[in-house]
Amino acid sequence: MQSVSTEDDRLATLRSYRVLDTPPEPAFDDLVQLAARACQTPIALISLIDEGRQWFKAEVGLGVRETPLDRSICLSAMLEPEMTIVPDLAEDPRFAHNPLVTEEPHLRFYAGAVLRTPDGVPLGALCVFDRVARDLTEEQASTLTMLAGQVMSQLELRRAIAERDDVLEANRRFEQRQSLLVRELHHRVKNTLATVQALVGATGRSSGSFDEFYRSFSNRIVSLAKTHNLLTEDYWQTAPLRGIALTELKPFAEGRQPRFMLIGPPVELSADLAVPVGMALHELTANAICYGALSVPGGHVQVRWSVTQIEEVRKLHLEWREFGGPIVSEPQHQGFGTTLLQRILPMQCKAEVEVQYDPQGLRFRMDAPLVEQRLVPAY
Repeated sequence: MQSVSTEDDRLATLRSYRVLDTPPEPAFDDLVQLAARACQTPIALISLIDEGRQWFKAEVGLGVRETPLDRSICLSAMLEPEMTIVPDLAEDPRFAHNPLVTEEPHLRFYAGAVLRTPDGVPLGALCVFDRVARDLTEEQASTLTMLAGQVMSQLELRRAIAERDDVLEANRRFEQRQSLLVRELHHRVKNTLATVQALVGATGRSSGSFDEFYRSFSNRIVSLAKTHNLLTEDYWQTAPLRGIALTELKPFAEGRQPRFMLIGPPVELSADLAVPVGMALHELTANAICYGALSVPGGHVQVRWSVTQIEEVRKLHLEWREFGGPIVSEPQHQGFGTTLLQRILPMQCKAEVEVQYDPQGLRFRMDAPLVEQRLVPAY
């Protein structure tokens, strides 16, 4: 027989059966009826010793489902290696002053067979009571022991069924998640191909030579891939805004004085918002490197964001500001970057955008609704 090292271990074992505070079940009710009939007693209980109480999975003749632990007779029986029989509770010093003996229901006789797990952990007892002093015959004691074994068999069966149901439910959720994941992957691949196709056309129209086209297109594909790398960490669902910004500006973090500041709370962007925001930050960074604050040693960039809630809609507020760069003037023609910021973002993300060509530094502002619903549940 294996003993438990602490009472906490015993209670953990008891709770692993997930039986406490469950409704009555015929299989257990039948066993207490059989125990009462076999032992010819008016009261029979399946008593489980919990923390601070004894709880009855099934009972006949007592009329309550639990009592405080300080009234428990089964607690003493549970600690014995064999069946406990007390012919007269009023004559036993351990129980003579128990309210169940001195007051209603004035119990006198007790017999209890320990409910012990296959590993030897005691959980409680199958017990019978009478209101008169008496004893059990050898056959009655044997029957009570066998019925206690049947109680444990029912508890083991009940736990096995519950564990099986848990596995089936986990498998169902896994299959559902995998199905949703495949759907999201198909959606993401389709959107990515459409984005690449748009990049090819837009970059071609805004490039003056093949070398310029190749360089711009390659850089945009690399930026897109970085955003997708962040998305794959969460099964193509969300990507952190700070991580998206860092993928573009990380080269400027080196040196004694960083060339950028990222200011804002943790925000996860859904895939359909993360991709265009990543592309926008790439275009802003590329423009700053060629013409703006990052084109000169003393310039720096500030990216600030916040989340506000208007009624039931949460919105992302994002600002890009450049400082210490060359004097800014409005471009003479619209390239892909300008088109993305001013036309594609409002169309794809329902965003409100504003681009200000402040002589002191470019300023970009975007307000876009956040998509809260996940297609694939998180682990």
